[in-house]
Amino acid sequence: MKICRTFLFLLFAVLLTSSISAQTITSFDLTIFKPLPEVDLVAFYESNSLSGAPRVFQISILPAGIDVVLEGEISWTNIGETSSKRLSNFETMPFKSTTFNNTDLGTQIRINEARTNNDNNGIRDLVQKYGKPIGRFDINLTLKNSQGVTLKQVSDYVEFINPTQSFSIEIPQSGEEFQLGNILVQWSNVPGADHYEVKINELKSHRKSFEEALNSGNPYYNNIGIQNSITSIRLSEQDFNRPIETGKEYVVQVVAVIKLATGDRKLSSEIINFRTAGFYDANKIAIKNELMTLTSLPGFSTFASIFSDQNLVIDQLVDENGNPISQDELRTLLNYFIINPDVVIQTQFIYNNNQ
Repeated sequence: MKICRTFLFLLFAVLLTSSISAQTITSFDLTIFKPLPEVDLVAFYESNSLSGAPRVFQISILPAGIDVVLEGEISWTNIGETSSKRLSNFETMPFKSTTFNNTDLGTQIRINEARTNNDNNGIRDLVQKYGKPIGRFDINLTLKNSQGVTLKQVSDYVEFINPTQSFSIEIPQSGEEFQLGNILVQWSNVPGADHYEVKINELKSHRKSFEEALNSGNPYYNNIGIQNSITSIRLSEQDFNRPIETGKEYVVQVVAVIKLATGDRKLSSEIINFRTAGFYDANKIAIKNELMTLTSLPGFSTFASIFSDQNLVIDQLVDENGNPISQDELRTLLNYFIINPDVVIQTQFIYNNNQ
């Protein structure tokens, strides 16, 4: 009878132990800290060196104190592509379930070197090509018990969408002047861009910002479907909403459209201004015409012959301290004189000493 009791007790203990082990892990969660800065790529693939990397993700395994093994795989998908490439897979030595960060891997939680592999060539290519994370990084984790039985699986991902240090317009340079039939817009390539958009509008006044000018009214040019293999266009070969004219100033911006699983993302270049040939001549004529309005004021009539002189060239406008004055500032000043002629005390024309 004593043997029977012992047998029943042992059977009960085995059943109880099996029941507990089958219900050990109740929670297995992976959290990637988003949005992530453009951390060094080592944070993603050097599994045994993650203790020195920034905090990228957190793993929570509850309840604590249960013997478990963690397997992980990190894969990368380039921007604009659908197939992924495995960069690393790792396995830990058995450890007690707890909540920890990637910085604890390789220190508090040991890595099983024999079952850990890195695609060093793929990692090297990624680092050398871009120098920082781009595209989508997927982290897939599998939790097993100490006997190797799979308990739970979790996954998460993080995307870096800015693939270049700077996306910029290379031509034109700011303020550059072009002949009407020879205007080229060229920009730096954006890896993974689905297509580009180019927008051009007139800059009528420097009182407006470049952005205001670009987005005001109906743009001269708004091409939203330039294929990703093209990084330059010659404006004389494009269809415009209305023609580019000589003697005017324009602003241009290029936008790279990147297609992601979460939707389109747009990466914009800076806005660049450029001028068409004859701009400075047209500007000088406009200034002379502005000054001609003064001849209707008392004391200014003697200037009519001066301003109408075809040989008169106005290269620069300055104030009494020699500081440059823009045409808009001149216009404001002239309008003030026209409205308030009594403020004019004396008029005098001073010839340039170099004339």
